[in-house]
Amino acid sequence: MPSIDRRILLAAAVLLLAAVPASAETLVARETAKYFYKDGSVQKFEGQYEYTYFVDPVKHEIVRTRVYDYQSQKITPDETVYRIEGSLSSDPSSAGRYSLQPVIRAVGKPGPDVLEMLVIDGDAVHVVKSTSNEIVIAHAKRLK
Repeated sequence: MPSIDRRILLAAAVLLLAAVPASAETLVARETAKYFYKDGSVQKFEGQYEYTYFVDPVKHEIVRTRVYDYQSQKITPDETVYRIEGSLSSDPSSAGRYSLQPVIRAVGKPGPDVLEMLVIDGDAVHVVKSTSNEIVIAHAKRLK
């Protein structure tokens, strides 16, 4: 009987540890490609920006702190806040329960007529931006 109790205790400990959110981290990603959709057509461009984000899973938020335009070499400080959608099955806090790869998805509003969704998946960051008349999809490679 004691060995069964140990197994139950071990299983409970594993479940508790899996539910503990990861610690906050700084993430830097550089665009490799960007697609603009407007008026029924899509155009592809080379990446132009490097983004720095502060990811805080405990607060369920991501803050973009800096945008670096590596073509003009201009740094723009930023304070866009994205809310992490933690209720999705693939969120890192629950992905293990469903045997899914952990993916962080968050939504922010960087401007008066702009919504952005971030998808952080391993070493890639995808940014989908929507305005009233265009959609931009950017793929970035994680540097840090």
